[in-house]
Amino acid sequence: MKVGIKKEVDSNTVQYYESFYDVVRTPDFDEKSRLLIPNHGMNTIGCSKNKICRFCGKGEDEVNFKKIAHVFPESIGNNALASNYECDVCNQFFGNIIENDYANFFSLYHSIMQVDGKSGIPKCSFKIPCLIRTNECAKYCVDIDFKDSIPSIRKCREVNDQYIKCMNNSMTISKPVGKHCPIAVFKAIVKMAITVMPIEEIPIFSDTIKWILNPEHSNLYNNKKLLVRYKMIPGFNVTKYPHYVLFKRKKTVWDKPYMLFNLTYGCFSLFVEIPRNSDNCPNSEFINIPFPEIPFYTSTEGTWDLSKKDGDKNFKHSITLSFDNMNECTEDVEIRQEKGKKRIMFKSES
Repeated sequence: MKVGIKKEVDSNTVQYYESFYDVVRTPDFDEKSRLLIPNHGMNTIGCSKNKICRFCGKGEDEVNFKKIAHVFPESIGNNALASNYECDVCNQFFGNIIENDYANFFSLYHSIMQVDGKSGIPKCSFKIPCLIRTNECAKYCVDIDFKDSIPSIRKCREVNDQYIKCMNNSMTISKPVGKHCPIAVFKAIVKMAITVMPIEEIPIFSDTIKWILNPEHSNLYNNKKLLVRYKMIPGFNVTKYPHYVLFKRKKTVWDKPYMLFNLTYGCFSLFVEIPRNSDNCPNSEFINIPFPEIPFYTSTEGTWDLSKKDGDKNFKHSITLSFDNMNECTEDVEIRQEKGKKRIMFKSES
Protein backbone atom coordinates (compact mmCIF):
# COMPACT_ATOMS: atom_id res chain seq x y z
CA MET A 1 0.00 0.00 0.00
CA LYS A 2 1.35 3.39 -1.01
CA VAL A 3 1.35 6.11 1.66
CA GLY A 4 1.86 9.86 1.48
CA ILE A 5 1.57 12.58 -1.14
CA LYS A 6 0.54 11.46 -4.63
CA LYS A 7 2.03 13.46 -7.48
CA GLU A 8 0.28 11.79 -10.42
CA VAL A 9 -3.33 12.64 -11.28
CA ASP A 10 -6.13 10.77 -13.03
CA SER A 11 -6.52 12.63 -16.32
CA ASN A 12 -10.06 11.29 -16.84
CA THR A 13 -11.19 12.73 -13.50
CA VAL A 14 -9.54 16.07 -14.22
CA GLN A 15 -11.20 16.21 -17.64
CA TYR A 16 -14.60 15.34 -16.15
CA TYR A 17 -14.55 18.27 -13.74
CA GLU A 18 -13.16 20.65 -16.36
CA SER A 19 -16.06 19.67 -18.62
CA PHE A 20 -18.95 19.82 -16.15
CA TYR A 21 -17.96 21.86 -13.08
CA ASP A 22 -16.29 25.07 -11.96
CA VAL A 23 -14.47 25.54 -8.66
CA VAL A 24 -16.48 28.02 -6.61
CA ARG A 25 -14.62 30.93 -5.11
CA THR A 26 -14.64 31.59 -1.38
CA PRO A 27 -15.23 35.28 -0.54
CA ASP A 28 -12.42 37.22 1.12
CA PHE A 29 -10.11 34.22 1.24
CA ASP A 30 -6.97 33.25 -0.66
CA GLU A 31 -8.17 31.36 -3.72
CA LYS A 32 -4.75 29.90 -4.41
CA SER A 33 -5.06 27.61 -1.42
CA ARG A 34 -8.00 26.20 0.49
CA LEU A 35 -5.55 24.54 2.84
CA LEU A 36 -6.44 25.75 6.33
CA ILE A 37 -3.00 26.46 7.76
CA PRO A 38 -3.06 28.55 10.96
CA ASN A 39 -0.99 31.68 10.60
CA HIS A 40 -0.84 34.78 12.82
CA GLY A 41 -4.37 34.76 14.14
CA MET A 42 -7.40 33.53 12.22
CA ASN A 43 -8.54 34.59 8.78
CA THR A 44 -12.16 35.77 8.81
CA ILE A 45 -14.48 35.74 5.80
CA GLY A 46 -17.30 38.25 5.51
CA CYS A 47 -17.52 41.99 6.11
CA SER A 48 -16.73 43.13 9.65
CA LYS A 49 -19.38 45.90 9.47
CA ASN A 50 -23.15 45.60 9.05
CA LYS A 51 -23.01 41.86 9.66
CA ILE A 52 -25.95 39.72 8.57
CA CYS A 53 -26.25 36.07 9.53
CA ARG A 54 -26.67 34.01 6.38
CA PHE A 55 -28.58 31.36 8.32
CA CYS A 56 -31.28 33.22 10.28
CA GLY A 57 -31.05 36.39 8.14
CA LYS A 58 -30.83 38.72 11.15
CA GLY A 59 -28.46 41.69 11.45
CA GLU A 60 -26.54 43.36 14.25
CA ASP A 61 -29.64 45.33 15.32
CA GLU A 62 -31.35 42.04 16.28
CA VAL A 63 -28.63 39.59 17.31
CA ASN A 64 -25.03 39.59 18.57
CA PHE A 65 -21.92 38.60 16.64
CA LYS A 66 -19.51 38.51 19.58
CA LYS A 67 -18.43 34.86 19.49
CA ILE A 68 -15.84 33.46 17.10
CA ALA A 69 -17.80 31.48 14.52
CA HIS A 70 -15.57 28.80 13.03
CA VAL A 71 -16.32 28.12 9.37
CA PHE A 72 -15.47 24.46 9.99
CA PRO A 73 -15.81 22.89 13.45
CA GLU A 74 -12.82 23.03 15.74
CA SER A 75 -13.23 19.27 16.10
CA ILE A 76 -11.67 18.78 12.64
CA GLY A 77 -8.63 20.86 13.56
CA ASN A 78 -9.78 24.19 12.09
CA ASN A 79 -7.89 26.99 13.78
CA ALA A 80 -7.48 29.00 10.60
CA LEU A 81 -10.82 30.21 9.26
CA ALA A 82 -13.69 32.04 10.99
CA SER A 83 -16.82 33.75 9.66
CA ASN A 84 -18.75 36.98 10.09
CA TYR A 85 -21.76 35.27 8.50
CA GLU A 86 -22.93 33.53 11.67
CA CYS A 87 -24.62 35.14 14.67
CA ASP A 88 -24.16 33.97 18.26
CA VAL A 89 -27.61 32.34 18.37
CA CYS A 90 -26.97 30.21 15.27
CA ASN A 91 -23.43 29.50 16.44
CA GLN A 92 -24.79 28.11 19.71
CA PHE A 93 -27.45 26.11 17.86
CA PHE A 94 -24.95 24.48 15.53
CA GLY A 95 -22.61 23.61 18.40
CA ASN A 96 -25.36 21.98 20.45
CA ILE A 97 -27.58 20.42 17.80
CA ILE A 98 -25.42 19.18 14.90
CA GLU A 99 -21.68 19.59 15.52
CA ASN A 100 -21.67 17.41 18.65
CA ASP A 101 -23.22 14.63 16.55
CA TYR A 102 -20.53 15.14 13.92
CA ALA A 103 -17.76 14.90 16.54
CA ASN A 104 -19.31 11.73 18.02
CA PHE A 105 -19.68 10.13 14.60
CA PHE A 106 -16.00 10.68 13.73
CA SER A 107 -14.56 10.29 17.24
CA LEU A 108 -12.46 7.19 16.47
CA TYR A 109 -10.75 8.83 13.50
CA HIS A 110 -10.23 12.14 15.29
CA SER A 111 -8.63 10.35 18.23
CA ILE A 112 -6.35 7.93 16.37
CA MET A 113 -5.27 10.59 13.86
CA GLN A 114 -4.59 13.00 16.75
CA VAL A 115 -6.82 15.75 15.35
CA ASP A 116 -6.43 18.65 17.77
CA GLY A 117 -9.97 19.91 18.40
CA LYS A 118 -11.66 22.42 20.67
CA SER A 119 -10.79 20.49 23.86
CA GLY A 120 -7.54 19.03 22.59
CA ILE A 121 -7.10 15.59 21.09
CA PRO A 122 -10.17 13.46 21.94
CA LYS A 123 -9.68 10.28 23.97
CA CYS A 124 -10.61 6.95 22.42
CA SER A 125 -12.27 4.95 25.20
CA PHE A 126 -15.40 2.84 24.99
CA LYS A 127 -17.41 0.03 26.57
CA ILE A 128 -18.78 -3.06 24.90
CA PRO A 129 -21.78 -5.29 25.76
CA CYS A 130 -20.61 -7.68 28.51
CA LEU A 131 -22.52 -10.22 30.62
CA ILE A 132 -19.89 -10.49 33.37
CA ARG A 133 -19.17 -6.82 33.98
CA THR A 134 -18.79 -5.99 37.67
CA ASN A 135 -18.32 -2.87 39.74
CA GLU A 136 -14.61 -3.71 39.90
CA CYS A 137 -14.19 -3.51 36.16
CA ALA A 138 -12.29 -0.61 34.64
CA LYS A 139 -14.23 2.48 33.58
CA TYR A 140 -13.80 1.52 29.93
CA CYS A 141 -13.43 -1.87 28.25
CA VAL A 142 -11.02 -0.34 25.71
CA ASP A 143 -8.83 2.68 26.42
CA ILE A 144 -6.40 4.05 23.82
CA ASP A 145 -3.85 6.73 24.62
CA PHE A 146 -0.77 8.09 22.88
CA LYS A 147 2.67 8.45 24.46
CA ASP A 148 5.38 9.96 22.28
CA SER A 149 3.13 9.27 19.24
CA ILE A 150 2.98 5.57 20.15
CA PRO A 151 -0.52 4.10 20.68
CA SER A 152 -0.88 2.62 24.14
CA ILE A 153 -3.90 0.31 24.25
CA ARG A 154 -5.50 -1.17 27.37
CA LYS A 155 -8.33 -3.64 27.01
CA CYS A 156 -10.27 -6.13 29.07
CA ARG A 157 -9.65 -9.80 28.31
CA GLU A 158 -13.34 -10.12 27.43
CA VAL A 159 -12.91 -7.78 24.45
CA ASN A 160 -12.91 -10.02 21.38
CA ASP A 161 -11.75 -9.72 17.77
CA GLN A 162 -14.75 -7.74 16.59
CA TYR A 163 -13.37 -4.76 18.55
CA ILE A 164 -9.58 -5.32 18.65
CA LYS A 165 -8.05 -7.67 16.11
CA CYS A 166 -4.31 -8.29 15.66
CA MET A 167 -2.94 -10.05 12.58
CA ASN A 168 0.21 -9.84 10.45
CA ASN A 169 1.77 -6.82 12.17
CA SER A 170 -1.44 -4.85 12.07
CA MET A 171 -4.21 -4.05 14.51
CA THR A 172 -7.78 -3.20 13.56
CA ILE A 173 -9.71 -1.14 16.10
CA SER A 174 -13.50 -1.16 15.66
CA LYS A 175 -15.38 1.27 17.88
CA PRO A 176 -19.16 1.53 18.18
CA VAL A 177 -20.14 4.94 16.83
CA GLY A 178 -21.12 7.30 19.64
CA LYS A 179 -24.59 8.65 20.19
CA HIS A 180 -25.57 10.62 17.09
CA CYS A 181 -28.30 11.44 14.63
CA PRO A 182 -27.11 10.59 11.09
CA ILE A 183 -29.12 13.46 9.56
CA ALA A 184 -27.49 15.89 12.03
CA VAL A 185 -24.06 14.66 10.92
CA PHE A 186 -25.00 15.33 7.28
CA LYS A 187 -26.36 18.77 8.22
CA ALA A 188 -23.02 19.64 9.85
CA ILE A 189 -21.19 18.92 6.58
CA VAL A 190 -23.71 20.92 4.53
CA LYS A 191 -23.48 23.83 6.99
CA MET A 192 -19.71 24.04 6.30
CA ALA A 193 -20.38 24.27 2.56
CA ILE A 194 -23.09 26.93 3.00
CA THR A 195 -20.69 29.06 5.05
CA VAL A 196 -18.01 29.23 2.35
CA MET A 197 -20.41 29.84 -0.56
CA PRO A 198 -20.44 33.18 -2.37
CA ILE A 199 -23.36 35.29 -1.16
CA GLU A 200 -25.10 35.16 -4.56
CA GLU A 201 -25.58 31.38 -4.16
CA ILE A 202 -27.35 31.65 -0.78
CA PRO A 203 -30.91 32.33 -2.10
CA ILE A 204 -30.76 29.12 -4.13
CA PHE A 205 -30.26 27.18 -0.90
CA SER A 206 -32.86 28.99 1.24
CA ASP A 207 -34.85 25.77 1.80
CA THR A 208 -31.64 23.96 2.69
CA ILE A 209 -30.78 26.59 5.31
CA LYS A 210 -34.26 26.31 6.88
CA TRP A 211 -33.77 22.55 6.97
CA ILE A 212 -30.40 22.87 8.72
CA LEU A 213 -31.95 25.16 11.36
CA ASN A 214 -34.85 22.80 12.06
CA PRO A 215 -34.05 20.90 15.30
CA GLU A 216 -36.49 18.18 14.26
CA HIS A 217 -34.20 16.24 11.95
CA SER A 218 -35.74 14.74 8.83
CA ASN A 219 -34.63 14.06 5.26
CA LEU A 220 -34.89 17.14 3.04
CA TYR A 221 -35.81 14.92 0.11
CA ASN A 222 -38.88 12.78 -0.42
CA ASN A 223 -37.22 10.20 -2.65
CA LYS A 224 -33.45 10.62 -2.28
CA LYS A 225 -30.90 9.54 0.29
CA LEU A 226 -28.40 11.77 2.11
CA LEU A 227 -25.14 10.16 1.03
CA VAL A 228 -21.55 10.83 2.07
CA ARG A 229 -18.91 9.24 -0.10
CA TYR A 230 -15.47 8.84 1.45
CA LYS A 231 -11.93 7.69 0.78
CA MET A 232 -9.56 6.62 3.54
CA ILE A 233 -6.03 8.04 3.49
CA PRO A 234 -3.43 5.61 4.88
CA GLY A 235 -0.54 6.82 7.02
CA PHE A 236 -0.31 8.96 10.12
CA ASN A 237 -0.86 12.73 9.92
CA VAL A 238 -0.41 12.70 6.14
CA THR A 239 -2.94 15.46 5.41
CA LYS A 240 -1.69 17.76 8.22
CA TYR A 241 -4.34 20.47 7.63
CA PRO A 242 -7.99 20.51 6.49
CA HIS A 243 -8.63 21.29 2.82
CA TYR A 244 -11.93 21.96 1.02
CA VAL A 245 -13.33 22.59 -2.46
CA LEU A 246 -16.81 23.56 -3.69
CA PHE A 247 -17.79 22.55 -7.22
CA LYS A 248 -20.68 24.17 -9.13
CA ARG A 249 -21.97 22.72 -12.37
CA LYS A 250 -21.37 24.84 -15.45
CA LYS A 251 -24.21 26.97 -16.81
CA THR A 252 -24.44 24.78 -19.90
CA VAL A 253 -24.92 21.60 -17.83
CA TRP A 254 -28.35 20.51 -16.58
CA ASP A 255 -28.18 16.78 -15.89
CA LYS A 256 -25.64 16.81 -13.01
CA PRO A 257 -25.98 17.67 -9.28
CA TYR A 258 -25.87 21.45 -8.90
CA MET A 259 -23.19 21.79 -6.22
CA LEU A 260 -20.67 19.39 -4.66
CA PHE A 261 -18.49 19.72 -1.57
CA ASN A 262 -15.20 17.93 -0.88
CA LEU A 263 -13.54 18.11 2.57
CA THR A 264 -10.22 16.40 3.28
CA TYR A 265 -8.57 16.11 6.70
CA GLY A 266 -7.20 13.54 9.12
CA CYS A 267 -7.35 10.09 7.53
CA PHE A 268 -10.15 10.60 5.02
CA SER A 269 -11.72 12.72 2.31
CA LEU A 270 -15.49 13.38 2.35
CA PHE A 271 -17.62 14.11 -0.71
CA VAL A 272 -21.28 15.20 -0.68
CA GLU A 273 -23.93 16.71 -2.92
CA ILE A 274 -25.33 19.90 -1.36
CA PRO A 275 -29.08 19.18 -1.22
CA ARG A 276 -31.85 21.37 -2.63
CA ASN A 277 -35.59 20.71 -2.75
CA SER A 278 -35.65 21.52 -6.45
CA ASP A 279 -32.97 18.98 -7.42
CA ASN A 280 -34.28 16.18 -9.63
CA CYS A 281 -31.01 14.28 -10.11
CA PRO A 282 -31.28 10.79 -8.58
CA ASN A 283 -28.68 9.45 -6.15
CA SER A 284 -27.19 7.41 -8.99
CA GLU A 285 -25.94 10.61 -10.67
CA PHE A 286 -23.95 11.54 -7.56
CA ILE A 287 -22.67 7.99 -7.06
CA ASN A 288 -21.39 7.88 -10.65
CA ILE A 289 -19.47 11.16 -10.43
CA PRO A 290 -15.70 10.55 -10.16
CA PHE A 291 -14.37 11.25 -6.68
CA PRO A 292 -12.42 14.55 -6.82
CA GLU A 293 -8.67 14.31 -7.18
CA ILE A 294 -6.84 14.73 -3.87
CA PRO A 295 -3.04 14.81 -3.55
CA PHE A 296 -2.81 11.70 -1.34
CA TYR A 297 -2.76 7.97 -1.86
CA THR A 298 -6.01 6.36 -0.70
CA SER A 299 -7.09 2.89 0.33
CA THR A 300 -10.70 2.12 1.29
CA GLU A 301 -13.55 3.83 -0.54
CA GLY A 302 -17.19 3.67 0.49
CA THR A 303 -20.49 5.46 1.11
CA TRP A 304 -22.40 6.29 4.29
CA ASP A 305 -26.18 6.65 4.12
CA LEU A 306 -27.06 9.35 6.67
CA SER A 307 -30.76 9.60 5.79
CA LYS A 308 -32.12 8.32 9.12
CA LYS A 309 -32.91 10.16 12.33
CA ASP A 310 -31.68 7.38 14.63
CA GLY A 311 -28.22 5.85 14.40
CA ASP A 312 -27.70 2.09 14.25
CA LYS A 313 -26.54 0.92 17.70
CA ASN A 314 -24.52 -1.89 16.09
CA PHE A 315 -22.71 0.38 13.62
CA LYS A 316 -18.93 0.56 14.11
CA HIS A 317 -16.12 2.59 12.59
CA SER A 318 -12.83 0.78 12.04
CA ILE A 319 -9.26 1.82 11.52
CA THR A 320 -6.19 -0.39 10.97
CA LEU A 321 -2.76 0.46 12.39
CA SER A 322 0.38 -1.26 11.10
CA PHE A 323 3.44 -1.70 13.29
CA ASP A 324 6.88 -3.31 13.44
CA ASN A 325 6.45 -4.73 16.92
CA MET A 326 3.99 -4.80 19.79
CA ASN A 327 5.01 -5.00 23.44
CA GLU A 328 2.83 -6.10 26.31
CA CYS A 329 3.37 -3.62 29.10
CA THR A 330 2.23 -2.18 32.38
CA GLU A 331 0.99 1.37 32.85
CA ASP A 332 4.29 2.58 34.29
CA VAL A 333 6.52 1.15 31.55
CA GLU A 334 8.93 3.61 29.95
CA ILE A 335 8.40 3.87 26.21
CA ARG A 336 11.26 4.51 23.82
CA GLN A 337 10.63 4.78 20.10
CA GLU A 338 13.44 3.48 17.90
CA LYS A 339 14.23 5.54 14.85
CA GLY A 340 12.20 4.40 11.86
CA LYS A 341 10.25 1.86 13.91
CA LYS A 342 6.54 1.82 14.62
CA ARG A 343 5.54 0.30 17.92
CA ILE A 344 2.30 -0.35 19.78
CA MET A 345 2.18 -0.83 23.54
CA PHE A 346 -0.52 -3.29 24.55
CA LYS A 347 -1.95 -4.12 27.95
CA SER A 348 -4.64 -6.71 28.60
CA GLU A 349 -6.48 -6.80 31.91
CA SER A 350 -8.87 -9.24 33.52
